[in-house]
Amino acid sequence: MKVVAQIKNPEVPEGSLRVAFASTDGETVNDHFGWAKEFLLFDVSSKSYLKSGKIAFSGKELDEKGNDDKLLEKIDALGDCHIVYSAAIGGPAAARLTRKKIQPLVVKDEAVIKNLLEELRNVLGGTPPPWINKLLRGNDPSRFDKFDEDDDDDE
Repeated sequence: MKVVAQIKNPEVPEGSLRVAFASTDGETVNDHFGWAKEFLLFDVSSKSYLKSGKIAFSGKELDEKGNDDKLLEKIDALGDCHIVYSAAIGGPAAARLTRKKIQPLVVKDEAVIKNLLEELRNVLGGTPPPWINKLLRGNDPSRFDKFDEDDDDDE
């Protein structure tokens, strides 16, 4: 499989999530994860969202049912993403994404990408659910410092 990544900014800005959308038209989420030939990438924060690029896939492997090898290359290419939206995803692909700390989300009825971006921006600006906070923190080595400070007060 051939992978072509056009990334404007390789670093995800602090406080942002990199989100990928499986889309055939560039406007809606309308493709199955395994069969998707293109993912649009956006960096989303509580204040804004900005297109950060796209990743395109080509090759006969994309049309082969049951070919899990195509999943490995696709998941590796999406490795900097925090969330991947698609119209459908198989169990093995979803499990592999979550093991890479990428949250797969399935949307129905060809959801409009701009609407999803705005919803996520609003969630980030409010009180995000724990799973989103975990994505934002990643493997932050200082995430337990607050608890250590609280312990000092007990002495």
